[in-house]
Amino acid sequence: MPKFSNMSGAGGRPEARYTWDLMQDALSSGAIASEQEKSRQDAELDREPVMGAGDLSWFKFLVIMTAHGWFLRPRAFPLLRDGGKASVTPSQAIRRAYVFLAAWVLALVFLPITWVAVSALLYAVVLTPGLIEIHRQFQNKPDTY
Repeated sequence: MPKFSNMSGAGGRPEARYTWDLMQDALSSGAIASEQEKSRQDAELDREPVMGAGDLSWFKFLVIMTAHGWFLRPRAFPLLRDGGKASVTPSQAIRRAYVFLAAWVLALVFLPITWVAVSALLYAVVLTPGLIEIHRQFQNKPDTY
């Protein structure tokens, strides 16, 4: 179930080196318990792993998804299978957002402010239903851990 805490999906994984080091430590300290005891024990929950990427803010997450949908409607990134190629990566979507912002700034500089304000208002009206749809798909309940 999508939550605010896991909105990065598979992007929010512990670093490979961190995971590998923990596995090596666990394997090297295996002489402590018998095989039967080890099979009954649960692994400890790692509450503060070293993550490969930082957490995204909700605003930045929506900007990336909106950029992926070419700023008309937020669009989720598909899960890629083996051999598949992404149409756009999150870093490319961020670059799209910077270009989009630059276009708005240029419009403010070169066009009458009334035109830009009306365009921004119309754009907000067109974009809002998609943002509301994405917001409703996420659970608003905080995680208990």
